[in-house]
Amino acid sequence: MSDTTVDADRPTTTTRRNGAGTAALVMGVNALVLAALIIFFPIAAIVGIIAAIFGFVGMGRANRGEADNKGHAVAGVVTGLIALALAVGIGVRIGTFLNDHQGDFRSFWSCITSAPTDAEQENCGRELGRALD
Repeated sequence: MSDTTVDADRPTTTTRRNGAGTAALVMGVNALVLAALIIFFPIAAIVGIIAAIFGFVGMGRANRGEADNKGHAVAGVVTGLIALALAVGIGVRIGTFLNDHQGDFRSFWSCITSAPTDAEQENCGRELGRALD
């Protein structure tokens, strides 16, 4: 005689594996917020990639019938990739700006380190501001 019996009157429960889709959505939204905060764009890029990966895993699970939150997974992929694109765009823009103005920053550094008074240091700041306009 078997130790396990199946009762035909009780439905069997299946455990849904919705964690990847939910994680993708949460991480994708967080990545967008980090990208919008500009200073955190490198973290946004990393979190965006992870969100997209979780989203693809969640979509695969939903397609196989293991999960029922395909919408969350798709939203996680979309928000993760948008955050990644924003982060890359911000990084390129900042890199271009710094490259274009590296001579101005060097001039400012030599000016500020050789200026003995506060008034001369403020003048260095004004010169940098004019150079960056």
